[in-house]
Amino acid sequence: MRRALSTLSASDVAAALPTMEDLGLRNGDHVTVAMSGGVDSATTLRILTELPIDIDVIFMKNWDPLLSESSTASTPSGYSLSYSSSSSLASSPSSSGGSDSPCSWEKDWNDVRSVSRAIGIPTDKVKMVDLSKEYWNRVFEPSINVWERGGTPNPDVDCNREIKFGALLDVLPNRPRQFLATGHYGRIDRPGHSTDRDLNQPQARLVRAKDSNKDQTYYLSQMNDVQLSRTILPLGRLTKTEVRQLATHWNLPNHSKEESMGVCFIGERGRFGDFIAQYTTPPEIQGRLVLPSGEVVGTHDGLWYYTIGQRAKIANQPKPLFVAKKGVGENGQDILVVPGSDHPLLSCSAVLTDAFHWIHGTYPADLLENDTEGRINVQVRHRMKPVPATIMLSPGTGSQGG
Repeated sequence: MRRALSTLSASDVAAALPTMEDLGLRNGDHVTVAMSGGVDSATTLRILTELPIDIDVIFMKNWDPLLSESSTASTPSGYSLSYSSSSSLASSPSSSGGSDSPCSWEKDWNDVRSVSRAIGIPTDKVKMVDLSKEYWNRVFEPSINVWERGGTPNPDVDCNREIKFGALLDVLPNRPRQFLATGHYGRIDRPGHSTDRDLNQPQARLVRAKDSNKDQTYYLSQMNDVQLSRTILPLGRLTKTEVRQLATHWNLPNHSKEESMGVCFIGERGRFGDFIAQYTTPPEIQGRLVLPSGEVVGTHDGLWYYTIGQRAKIANQPKPLFVAKKGVGENGQDILVVPGSDHPLLSCSAVLTDAFHWIHGTYPADLLENDTEGRINVQVRHRMKPVPATIMLSPGTGSQGG
């Protein structure tokens, strides 16, 4: 059990860092570090430079506001996009733009190059790949379709599956002992003596991070075992506090950079509903906010402005109202709101899913076909405390159903 870093002596740093065995690496392995410009991926890179491995850096440009957002985008029929080639890698300064550019990706790209330079990574080993077309087609557009239907997608989960550990891995060489490292808080357990076998074999297991407050395994849960087998997560055994202290100790250029809490690659938006409205088709009929009694207490501009469980800020109400259900009413555009955060309609005892994902491809029969009481915990939201559950296959479903 590593202690928190209060002072950073050489022994403190050494004790905090993961070992080759922790990460399942061998001498001479090739690791590409996916960097975002933030402190977590920067610290990930610096940690890996302590190990006898070959390292390069890659930055993904997945969202360009100059192409994806404009004053005309609020009219869906007039909206269009153009893309750069997604197959080419670029590392020249001219492709990054200036540091004063309003594009957040360019600022992040500049941070990636600054950190890499400070750490001593050669310029020719720091590259950028444009995956904006893949992100639009495989993450953002499907999410828009879900928002329009009244659902609440999770683009960050989809982004990890389709882009960070999907399209990006497709860009990297697919050869033995070639890995992708990220700054996610999670751990990958590789059973057996990891240094004595080929890690490209699908035997990896996703494990929660040491820092329960930062644990991101929820967002990594739709990876498959092949993706896990090629992934390195150096921060899984560290807390966020320790990561910040290490970044400060190493004087990384972005050690004090604030965290971004926005949607993956899109960033933060003051009014997220207005942002999504740029890409959705306005409903033909005005949606209403309705109480269980049928009383209409307000109207709304689109189902995507609300998430089940959130507080609906409606004036002149005797008690705070919360969203219980979306897409109700004769036209499927109304939202059911209920008084109080403890209203029975906000609770449920079962969840039905038609696209359950098993990391290893097939369901664990020993967990589903036997007595599962006390053996399974379920988490349906990030940072939610897992709750005990029983999993059952619905009638007519196969091993991939749920």
